[in-house]
Amino acid sequence: MKHLYITILLLTFVNVGLAQDEVQPTLAQLEQLKVALESYQDVNAALAAGYEEFMDCMSNTQGAQGIHYTKGALIEDPTLDPMNPEALMYEQQSDGSLRLTGVEYLVFQEAWHAAGNKPAPVLLGREFYLNTTLLDKPFYGLHLWLWQYNPLDVFANWNPLVTCPETSKSNTDHDHSSLEATSGQRGR
Repeated sequence: MKHLYITILLLTFVNVGLAQDEVQPTLAQLEQLKVALESYQDVNAALAAGYEEFMDCMSNTQGAQGIHYTKGALIEDPTLDPMNPEALMYEQQSDGSLRLTGVEYLVFQEAWHAAGNKPAPVLLGREFYLNTTLLDKPFYGLHLWLWQYNPLDVFANWNPLVTCPETSKSNTDHDHSSLEATSGQRGR
């Protein structure tokens, strides 16, 4: 019952297509989302739920995103649900364990518009950025740092407090600036 209540509450602030300043999540709503996704603190729970490791730890001069675990079925689906993020972001610790730092919501641009959506997606009151460089197809994405404070913003793409092991490759060509430059969210 508690999970149903949290889902209903979260869906009340999922506003696809609204201007980003119309709705902002409250700290209480973000905390409820954090509690609802808490089981993914254990990467084995993520694996059991169908998430798979995607690429190396991602970093650039602005910080890092960590290691992404993605769920293909959610990525291929053009709907967005805050309770079912398409990607989970983990930071590798010095002992080799993984610590959940945040989530990423994403949808392929073509599928999003083919589903009848005209503007870029908006979730939790924030407009998604457009990424045209990481994958074979352009996609809209939105990061949410629920378990790791980010001095840039809770929705920033990169987190200067997250690091990648020195053996990981830097991902400086992973550009998140296409939509940010036009929406005034540079660095988010």
